[in-house]
Amino acid sequence: MDLELNDVQQELGATLARLLKTKYDAGTREEILASEQGYSQDMWNQYAELGLLGLPFAEDHGGAGMGFAEVAVVMEEFGKALILEPYLATVVLGGGLVNAVGTDEQKAQILPGVADGTTKLAFAGYEPTGRYDLTRPATTATVSGDSVTLTGEKSRVLGGDAADQLVVSAAIDGGVGLFLVDATAGGVNVDVRTQADGLKSASVLLDGATATRLGTGDATEAIARVIDTANAALMAEAVGAMEVSLQMTSEYLHTREQFGAPIGRNQVLQHRAADMYATLQDAKSMALYAKLAIVQDAAGTSTTRHRDVIAAKIIIDQAARHIMQESIQMHGGIGMTMEYPIGHYAKRLTVITKTFDEADALTAELAEAGGLIAPEAADLPTQEGAMV
Repeated sequence: MDLELNDVQQELGATLARLLKTKYDAGTREEILASEQGYSQDMWNQYAELGLLGLPFAEDHGGAGMGFAEVAVVMEEFGKALILEPYLATVVLGGGLVNAVGTDEQKAQILPGVADGTTKLAFAGYEPTGRYDLTRPATTATVSGDSVTLTGEKSRVLGGDAADQLVVSAAIDGGVGLFLVDATAGGVNVDVRTQADGLKSASVLLDGATATRLGTGDATEAIARVIDTANAALMAEAVGAMEVSLQMTSEYLHTREQFGAPIGRNQVLQHRAADMYATLQDAKSMALYAKLAIVQDAAGTSTTRHRDVIAAKIIIDQAARHIMQESIQMHGGIGMTMEYPIGHYAKRLTVITKTFDEADALTAELAEAGGLIAPEAADLPTQEGAMV
C-alpha cells in the first residue's frame, strides 16, 4: 500500500493551508473565539465552496465521493490552524452516522445540505451517567403509530451549539436506534457549554421530543465505526497541532535571548527539542496507522479496525502530553498567557486526548484484547534456530 499522499490529496492540503494562512491567523482566531457565535460562518461557507463539507459523501448526495484519507488531510490542516468551526461534529460524526444508517431517501434529504453548508449536525450520544459508554443509552424512544418521541438527557454534544439537527441515540427494541431531531423543536432544550479549548459543546434535554428514525435495526456497530473514524480524524488534527507547537517552540528557542545569546544554544534545550521532534514522528506514524485502519475497514479488508485505532490513540495521548508540556515550559512565562498562541494549542491537545475516551480506559481495553502485537511475535530466533 502506498503510504504517501497522492496528487489530489497533496493539492487539497496545499489549497486549504493557503486559505487558512491568509484567513485564520492567530489574531483572527482570537476575534472569532470571542464572538457570540464562537465560530466563523464565513469560513464555514468557504469550506463548503472548496467541497470540504461533502468530501466523504457520494456524488449522488452532493458530495465529492472521496473517503477518509482526504478527510484526514483536512483535519491535519485544521489542527495546524486550530479552527473553531464544527467540522468534526457535522461532517465526521453527524454526517457519518446519517451516511452509515440512513435510508437512501434520508441521505438524499440530509447530506446535500451538509455538503453545501446549509445544514449543521451534531451527534448526541453520550450521557451524564454513561461516561464513555454508547451501547446502553438511558434515553428512550416511544413509538405511537407513525410518530416517535424521545426522552432523556445527553451530554458533551460536540457542535451542539450550532447544530440545526441532532442525531440522537436511544434505546428501542432491545437495542440502540438513531434518530433525527430538530434542534429547535418543542421538547428540546440545548444548554451550550464552552470547553477548556474554547470550542463549544452542549447538554441536551429531551422531553417527548418528536423524532424521525434513521434507517432500521440496531445501530451499535455503526456508532462504533463512526466513533473510530472520528478518533482517527482527531489524531490527524492532533498531529497538525503538535507540529505547529514544535515549530513555534523551535522559533522561540532561536529568537529568545538571555545573557546575549539565543537560549537555543543551551545543549539541554536542544536535546529536549530533539526529543519533541522524535515524539512528533511517533505521533505521525500512529495517526497514519489509524488512518489506514479506517481506510481498510471501508474497503472491507480490516478485521482489527477498533484495536488499531485505540492503540494509536494511546500513543497520540502520550505524544500530545509530552509536546504540549515541553512547549509551555520552554516558552517560560509567556507560554502561560492566553495572549500567546502556544497556550491555545496546549488546551486543544488536552481536550483531544479526552474526547470520546481516555488513555487509561483504552489501555485496559487494549490489554484485554491481547495487545496490538501478539506476544509470540516478539520472539526472535537465535543462531541455532531456538527461540529467545
